[in-house]
Amino acid sequence: MNIKLSLHLIGTFLKFFGLLLLIPAICSLIYRDGDLHIFLLAAFLAGISGFLLETAFKGSKAIEVIDRKEAFFIAFLCWVVAGVFGAVPYLFVPALSNPIDAIFESISGFTTTGATVISDIESLPHGILFYRSFTQWLGGMGIVILGIAILPKLSVGGVQLMGSEAPGPVTEKLTPKIAETAKKLWFVYMVLSVSLIVLLSLSGMPVFDSIATSFSTLSTGGFSVNNSSIEGYNSSLIEAFVTFFMFLGGINFLLHYYFLSGKFSKFFKSSELKYYTIIVIVSIFLVSLDLWHTHYKGFFEALRYASFQVVSIISTTGFSSVNFDLWTQFSIFVLFTLMFIGACSGSTSGAIKVIRILIMIKKIFPREISHLIKPRVVQVLKVDKKAVSDEVISGVTSFILLYILIFIVSVLAILLVEDISIVGVLSACAASLGNVGPGFQEFGATQNYDFLTGFSKLWLSLLMLIGRLEIFTVLVIFSPMFWRK
Repeated sequence: MNIKLSLHLIGTFLKFFGLLLLIPAICSLIYRDGDLHIFLLAAFLAGISGFLLETAFKGSKAIEVIDRKEAFFIAFLCWVVAGVFGAVPYLFVPALSNPIDAIFESISGFTTTGATVISDIESLPHGILFYRSFTQWLGGMGIVILGIAILPKLSVGGVQLMGSEAPGPVTEKLTPKIAETAKKLWFVYMVLSVSLIVLLSLSGMPVFDSIATSFSTLSTGGFSVNNSSIEGYNSSLIEAFVTFFMFLGGINFLLHYYFLSGKFSKFFKSSELKYYTIIVIVSIFLVSLDLWHTHYKGFFEALRYASFQVVSIISTTGFSSVNFDLWTQFSIFVLFTLMFIGACSGSTSGAIKVIRILIMIKKIFPREISHLIKPRVVQVLKVDKKAVSDEVISGVTSFILLYILIFIVSVLAILLVEDISIVGVLSACAASLGNVGPGFQEFGATQNYDFLTGFSKLWLSLLMLIGRLEIFTVLVIFSPMFWRK
């Protein structure tokens, strides 16, 4: 592996990241809350660090090929340096002056997890509030994919880098040039974001809130500018728009591009989208029925809150329109299950993803069952009428097993150092690994992660990174085989 080339490109990325930090500085300049210097300093530190790295390893410029090892290494380091340098603005916020808290909030933002250690969000200056949602918007589509779209140096190894960061078992290209694909995906992302900003503004939400909420919705991140999240607006219309766009955020953005391009057949024939929609509808129906008989007098009131919360959890956004921790155990278990399922591959959501669940179901029914009855019959597993290779099936199986194993180990690790309920720990680990954000009980909709020890916060931060980078990108870095020549 070419370490010099990798560090040179990390330097390029850091310079680019420093420029991105100037965007929330504009917000600080407009509102004059006294936090402008925070972002100027953060941008300077990132920019100068990137310049020094790029200059120190400038001899690597001539190399024009990035192999798989370098792609994994660069993708992982990009997210780590984004989390670390992205924590700098938080160090000037009294509630986050502890470096571990700042790193937790930063990684939670970029990985679109939405878990927070801030108790009074509304007390923050506008620049920081905008920055929190902006980090989620950047992390939603992917900061590396954004780099590929803009930076010529990163587009050299675009296919490998995109494959290391993009969520899902298969990365599809819209055009022969991966940089063009990245640009088209980001264009769709921006169109949907602007559309939601307009709709929320027309619904009575303040313009600043509309921008921040749109960033956190399409990225399926869940950071809000209100202490009580979306519940604070007490508007069924706002909830309806946010619910719809959270659902859209959970759909593969390649499908969004096909739909906007007029290729409707590709959009509506997607098996993953069909099953994603079915899971959402069935879950909403079950939770609505349960809440109708236990919490709300009218079915439509139950439907309103069930729809929002089901879509919020399965899309791994984490917004709340009600304190769902007060719901029945049945409804809470449905939400807990959805934390593991997640939405579609190629979307901004986290967790296992519907496509992997679909492949595993088809692997068992009827492939494995029929093999027991007729051992010599060869059955080809197909999704959308396309054969799924044994390599992909093996990768999906390994991913799900690793996902469960990491979840179990994490639960045990947190229980060793924290005196909290088992339900709380289970939900915190599931919410961190699945990039959901809020959990249940101690980590419910009205709670936060502030009371945890530094060890637990760092462990959950690592879980967020592992979940966002789809496990293998992180684990391969720590494999001894990775570092062998």
